[in-house]
Amino acid sequence: MRFDVVSFGSAFVDVYLGSPGFKKVGPALCEVYGGKIDVSQLVITTGGGATNTAVGFERLGLQTAAVCCVGRDDWGLFIRKELRREGVSPLYIQQVEAPTSYSTILVAPDGGRTALVYRGASNELAGGKVEWDKLDPNWFYVSSLGGNFNLLSMIIRQAQKQKIKVALNPGSQEIRAREKLRQFLPHVEILLLNRQEAEALGKISGPKIIAVTEGRKGASLTAGKKTIKAAAVKVKTVEETGAGDAFGSAFVAGIINGLKPETALKMGLLNGAAVTTQFGPKAGLLFATEMNQWLKK
Repeated sequence: MRFDVVSFGSAFVDVYLGSPGFKKVGPALCEVYGGKIDVSQLVITTGGGATNTAVGFERLGLQTAAVCCVGRDDWGLFIRKELRREGVSPLYIQQVEAPTSYSTILVAPDGGRTALVYRGASNELAGGKVEWDKLDPNWFYVSSLGGNFNLLSMIIRQAQKQKIKVALNPGSQEIRAREKLRQFLPHVEILLLNRQEAEALGKISGPKIIAVTEGRKGASLTAGKKTIKAAAVKVKTVEETGAGDAFGSAFVAGIINGLKPETALKMGLLNGAAVTTQFGPKAGLLFATEMNQWLKK
């Protein structure tokens, strides 16, 4: 099957716990040691860059596969079933003996959150197990690889070999190794960053399009000598996990569909805002018909 996009990255099971009893003290979410807190909201869903963006692309009408790694456990089965239900191909999901990646997210009444993260199987995603000859999409979308530059190198080589375009949204470990990361940027069509990542990376050259998000301040993109800025979409925020992945998948979907960069930027902002109105990184992702309705407003 020929895919429009193949998404690389992590695959998590995310458990969200919301409670009016969660207290914010300064920059920290603090609770009484040894105490009990009633939880008013519980959401169990899938997360991780590969699954979030794959579902985002699929809902916007693109044929998508995910390259990620899960454990041979019930949580791994849960992720594969959820992706299949969304229409994402599970053909290239790797399985290992390590437990599936898992996180518990504590959500405060103001939408702020603290995440407890176990990376598990996602750290074992192996380039040597990827069936590269069977992957022939129009685009690769690469989210955080946990600092696995060997895998990133394989992705770029395959992209060059088969003339596949690459969108890259590096994670914190890739950003920290900025000199190594910069070597790959000339081979990237679209680079996606948040403002803090862009500042940490410093001067950037190579990608044809650079999109930078700034949370509630909106986002900007640079294409050649042209810079476009757009304000954030105002919504009632419930929880912000996955907003970056939602922005990235919608923005790249717009570019893939041949839309103007400014329209693609608006798509990214709409999708990112929609995700924050619900718990988890996927529930609020827009479908193509919803996106078209929003674009007409």
